Parts: sequence; C-alpha cells; structure tokens
Amino acid sequence: MIHKICNIGNENSKITSFILYIVMIAGLTVGYIGSITYYKSFNFIINAGILKRVFVMAPLFVIIVYTLIFLVPSKIDKLSSLYWFLFLTLNITPLLIVYIMSGLAESKNSEIYIYLITFIAVIGILLVSKPDFKIPQIKITPKVFWIGIIAFMVIGYSYLVYTLGLPTNIIEAFKDVYGVRLNYRDTAGRFDDYFIQWLGNVINPFILTFLIYKKKYKLIFIPFILQLVLYGYAAYKSQFAVLLLAPFFAVILKGGIKRSFIEKMMLLSIVVGLVAFYFKKLSIYLLIIIRIFLFPPLIALEYYDFFWMYPKMLLSHSIFGRFFKNIYNMDPNFYMGTVYYGRSDMRLNVTWYGDAYMNFGIIGIILFAILLYFIMIVIKSVENKNIFLVSALLFGGVMALFNGPILTTLLTNGLGLGLLLAYLMPEKI
Repeated sequence: MIHKICNIGNENSKITSFILYIVMIAGLTVGYIGSITYYKSFNFIINAGILKRVFVMAPLFVIIVYTLIFLVPSKIDKLSSLYWFLFLTLNITPLLIVYIMSGLAESKNSEIYIYLITFIAVIGILLVSKPDFKIPQIKITPKVFWIGIIAFMVIGYSYLVYTLGLPTNIIEAFKDVYGVRLNYRDTAGRFDDYFIQWLGNVINPFILTFLIYKKKYKLIFIPFILQLVLYGYAAYKSQFAVLLLAPFFAVILKGGIKRSFIEKMMLLSIVVGLVAFYFKKLSIYLLIIIRIFLFPPLIALEYYDFFWMYPKMLLSHSIFGRFFKNIYNMDPNFYMGTVYYGRSDMRLNVTWYGDAYMNFGIIGIILFAILLYFIMIVIKSVENKNIFLVSALLFGGVMALFNGPILTTLLTNGLGLGLLLAYLMPEKI
C-alpha cells in the first residue's frame, strides 16, 4: 500500500514537472515576443520558418523533458547535479526558443550546434548520476589547511596593496561603479585581477560559510570587510552576490532541495518578469526575462554565426596567446559587441560552448565538454567530504560557468583554486 502511494506521488511529481516546463516554454516565448517591442537594440527578431524550426527542435524538447523528469533526481543535494539541471533549464531551453523565433544562423547548420550542446548536457547528467568516482586523496591536517588559507590571504592582500596601493575608492565605487572599474582595468595587472577574483569568489565566501557552519556569528563581519576592500579596487558587484549566495546554497545543498521547488521558483520568476512587462516595469523585465534567460543564448548563437564564417581564435586571447596571433587585434568579447551591436564598449560575455566554438569550432565544443566532464567528476568526488563547505569553495566558479569560458573560469574566476582547496580540505575541519 505504501509503495503504491509513493508511486502515485512520484507520478504526480513528474506530471507537475512536465506542466511546469511547458508553461515555462510558453512564458519565455511570450517574453521573447515582448522583447522585440521595447528592446530592438538587443537583436531580438522573428523570422519566417518558425514552424519548420519547431519540428527540427521538437526532438530536443522531448529529450530535455525526459532528462529533467526521469534522470535528474527529485531531490538535488549535489552541486554537480544542480549545475546540469540549471544548464538544461536556464541555458539550453532558452537557446531553443531563441533559435526557433529568430532562425539565427539557420543557413549555417546551427541546429547541429544546438543538438550537440543538448546531448553534452544529457551525458553530463548521466555521468554525475553514476556511483561516486574515486580519486586518490592527499590527506593533510586541519592546521596545515588553515595555515595555507591564511598564508594565501596575506600574500594576496599584500600584493594588492603593493601594486595598487590602499583601497581609497570604496565610497566612490558605490557612487561611480563603472568609473572605478574602468580605472582599475587601466591600472591593474594580470595577477591583481587573479587575486581579486580568487579572494572574492573563493576565499572570502568560504570563510563566511565556515563561520556560519561553526556558529561563530560574532566574526562574520570579517569576510564582509575583506570583500569591501576588494570592491574598493575593482567595483565587482557580483562578488557581493557570491559572498551572500555561497552560504545560502550551502545550507540548501546540505539538506537537499526538491527539484520541483526549483522548477516552481524559475516559473515564478518568469511570471514576475511578464507581469512587470505588462505593467511596463521594464527594469524588472529586462533583468529577469532578457538578462537571465534570453540574452545569453542569443549571444551564443551570434558567436556561432560569426565564427562559422570567419577564422577561429585558436586561444589567441588567453594565457596561450603568446603562441597564437589574434588576427582581430581586439578582445573578442568587445569585437563581437562592435560587430553585432555597433558598440566598441559593449562586452559580450559568452557561455563556455560559445567560447569553445569561437576557438576551435565543433571540435572545440567536444574537447571543452570533456574538460567540463572531468571538472564535474572532481567536484562529485569531493562533495562527499562536507557539502556545506565544499559548495562554498566551488559556488562562485561553478556559477561563472553559466556565462564564461571554461579556461577563464578555471584560472581567473577561481574554479581551479576552489577545486584544489576542496580536494585538499580535510573531511573534518
């Protein structure tokens, strides 16, 4: 009897997930149509051949629905599973909608690009659903671990003070974000940015989460002050979001979160965005519907559209740039902003698969996907230590994967450092 009741509950949950996904597709489609009215500068257009593209993309919708309902666990308690779930819903699904409505790069076989990315995501979910991969561990004591953390902080902040001086622009950074950020880009060196990203995306969120974990509430002001110092240099607003969200997601993953809850929250955000559009509260609509859901996949298609015709970057704008010549003589993110939006000051950050195609084409997507699989396997292997603390080390880097290249995320955004610290972190700390 109990078994039958549980099965009924599971079936109802699957039906609910299916309905929520269909409504989400409808909501984003309406949002796309609405964007044409008020945001023509974003290149949202509707081209003929929608019905044909619907039939071409229909198998992918079926695959995504099946994957989300039957392959993603009903209760998500791993960062690796959460990443692939969000990747399918926040990235792949809007990508299909943008392609169907716009037909961007349709004549350039962009459906192959989209199919490949979808299958990569499905394989990723299958990989992280397998039994834990065992990676040989290096055991160090908590004392040694904390000595390393503190030493890294001292070196990092000392280097910033030595090269950039004391952070005297903290107040100004809140008043003139872009002015301070522009000055930082003109004066900061590569290692300045490394330390600011590593400290702000990995170390400080970890310290805050650790203090909460140990219930040392009187000391939680320390990571906020440390983060404020970094903000005075670079005015990276996103680092405050990482600082606050890292412990929040740590709490969620520690107890696990129902997949249906995430689905409902995403649908609620879409509804809020559409209601804001109806009442012409366009700033809310812009943030939710366009910035979060529709614009990133549009950029990914634009990268495919451009680099299908023109020479690939071949990692010439990366740490390997000394081995390859950048024939465009410009940061590709700004170059794409110039080409597609006529603005040389517009930076079009692209997802990891857009960056992979920009560098090596379809082969690049496959190679970077293999690297991403390896990253997720390492994450899965260290999550069993203490998901509360491990997620804090990895949160900033994993979230950066949604709108950034893999190599940049590993090095600059701190995912590589987070993985190293999570690997070295003792099980009891």
